This record gives sequence, structure tokens and C-alpha cells, in this order.
Amino acid sequence: HPRQSHSNTLLLGFSLGVKSPGLGVCEWLLTIFSFLFIILTFPISVWFCMKVVREYERAIVFRLGHLLPGRAKGPGLFFFLPCLDTYHKIDLRLKTLEIPFHQVVTKDMVTLEIDAVCYYRLENASLLLTTLTSISSAIQLLVQTTILKNPRSYKAPMYLSCLRLF
Repeated sequence: HPRQSHSNTLLLGFSLGVKSPGLGVCEWLLTIFSFLFIILTFPISVWFCMKVVREYERAIVFRLGHLLPGRAKGPGLFFFLPCLDTYHKIDLRLKTLEIPFHQVVTKDMVTLEIDAVCYYRLENASLLLTTLTSISSAIQLLVQTTILKNPRSYKAPMYLSCLRLF
């Protein structure tokens, strides 16, 4: 059915957080009125329309709930409409995540206690913000699953420290 495939496409577009091309009539009117209000109250309104993003941060801007096309803003100054836009700052610095101890039973019936420290850095801030609610819990579950599947692929810390000495 052509109607069914069209509805699946619409659902897929909404689930990805991607805005359909083109603005609606209400969006155009609200944007124009917002720009006129900013121009009329220019000396005061400019302080509310400019935001600073640090070198290690990126800002993702949503206009009326839709992700604006293009890359994340930053570093430096960026302009946004305070009445229509909301923004979220994402920290791109290296983060650490400690994975607690887990008992793992190997194929030869040996019980191991394994813990881990995971280092991660975010690359695509827009994709992260629109697809995941909690990056740390997602990474923690991924690392735990990987460790539980193959515990022999990880070296003991004592072995690693011996390797560094030579």
C-alpha cells in the first residue's frame, strides 16, 4: 500500500529527529516577528541573542522543537532567537567511566573478577543529543557486555605494568 509506506517514512523522519525541508507558515511568521522584535529593541536584545561556547563545547540549537540543519555551533559566539530557539551545550572533552567489579566464569570454570575504566570522547554532538538520553549508561552497558562476552582478551594490570617497564 502506498499510504502505508508514506506513514513509515514519516515515522522514520520523526524518530531520527530530522526536520522536514521548508518552514511552515506559522514558523515563518514567528521567525519574522522575532527578528522584528530584536531589531526594534536592538541595544538591549543583542545581549540576549548572543551566547558564548567554549573551545571544548558545542551548542546544538533547536527552533520550535526541531533541530536546525547544519553542524553544531561553536567554539565562539553564536546567534539565536531567544523566543523561538533553545540550545544545549555538549562537552566534547575526554571523559572517564569506571565499570564496577563483575564476576565472570571462563570456559575452563575459573571465576574472574573484572573491572574496567573506559575513556570516551564525543564526536557528533547533534547525533548524541537527538538519539541517546544517557551516554554514560549506554557506554557502561556496552563495556560490561563486551567484557562478559570475552574476558580473555583483556590483560591483567600487573602484566601491563610489566610490559611498560621493558
